Amino acid sequence: MSWLTSARNRLTASYVAVMFLAMAAFGAVAVIVIDRDLHASLDARLRTTAEAALNFVDVKPSINIDERDREQLLALPGSQIDLAVLSDTSGIVLSTMAAPSADLVGYARRSVGYATLQRAGVSVRALVLPVTSEGKRVGAVIAWAPASWIEDTDRHVAIAFAVAALVLALVASITGSAVARRALEDAFARQRRFTTDASHELRAPLSVIRAEADLALRQPRDTLSYQRALETIAAETDRMEKLVSTLLVAARTHDAHGDRAIIDLSALARRVCDRLRPAAHVKHVVVTTDGRDCSALGDADAIERAVTAVLHNAIKHTPSRGTIRVSLARRLGNCELCVHDSGPGFSTQALAHGLEWFWREEHDRSGEATGLGLAIANSIVRASSGHITLANGPDGGGEVTIVLPAR
Repeated sequence: MSWLTSARNRLTASYVAVMFLAMAAFGAVAVIVIDRDLHASLDARLRTTAEAALNFVDVKPSINIDERDREQLLALPGSQIDLAVLSDTSGIVLSTMAAPSADLVGYARRSVGYATLQRAGVSVRALVLPVTSEGKRVGAVIAWAPASWIEDTDRHVAIAFAVAALVLALVASITGSAVARRALEDAFARQRRFTTDASHELRAPLSVIRAEADLALRQPRDTLSYQRALETIAAETDRMEKLVSTLLVAARTHDAHGDRAIIDLSALARRVCDRLRPAAHVKHVVVTTDGRDCSALGDADAIERAVTAVLHNAIKHTPSRGTIRVSLARRLGNCELCVHDSGPGFSTQALAHGLEWFWREEHDRSGEATGLGLAIANSIVRASSGHITLANGPDGGGEVTIVLPAR
């Protein structure tokens, strides 16, 4: 089954690519955030050191630092931060480093603020604060620290995320292949089952038509015999036409995406009941509606078809002089439209399989039922982010509940 393998490989590749790109994007964002936080932390430490040093600098008549202040200034920086005090006229007044680089001294003489400098191939982060006297600059305080460790940290984090992305891609390829295979096999199995069931349903009336035609052509018959044969052929043709129309509705249910709008389910239920009440009247079945108003979001025409299918199914299974109650309620943020009939209720198998395509009770297999009504309704409701449940009421009658998100 090369087509299955090919589809599985494409799904797996797409899954792995999405996971890898998501991990790579997350890693890139993480590196940017970590880099920004580390730089912000380093800049805060430099500012704290430089502003504290300004408090020990005396500017009258020129920049001067006594011995006591000098000792405190030399002890002020941390283990990785260096500090220097410069005078615009006399040069370096104090420095925690024996010989600050010319780049640092030159930057401190001409600039103010943060800067990242290169010294012997090593990145250095520096902050210069001016020393002023009577509103004029007379010198500067510069605090600096190596910043290469931030670049190393960024690189290590990036490598870690790259390795994690590759590992995740490997794991995703293994698990994704298994998941994709199972999903595809289930999908194709459902498609094959649907096709097989549809073929079986179409084959039955075609076989009857072919048999009646062969019998009619095998030997001459009287007019009444021909008429009966043609009536049988016409009836089977009608049945086949009905089935084909239902299959077309099912196909459109899968493919169509109608305009979504707010649906007044109470008005919709009354409209469907009014339309199907004549069919119920033929069986002397009474259809009533009750419950509070409730609105949902979805394709109004499609939801009306779903409610029609459910109510039509209830009428079909409700005995003569029975009752059907259509009620609405709002629970847990959902609208619930319940169709309750006084029929025999659902069998155990029907409760488990009643929403499946072409599923029918054994005693219905020779009748006109196609097993598509509730399946189509369920497909429509699921397309509107809802679901259908089957149950038996306290009195034994069947209950079909359509649940849609309330709006």
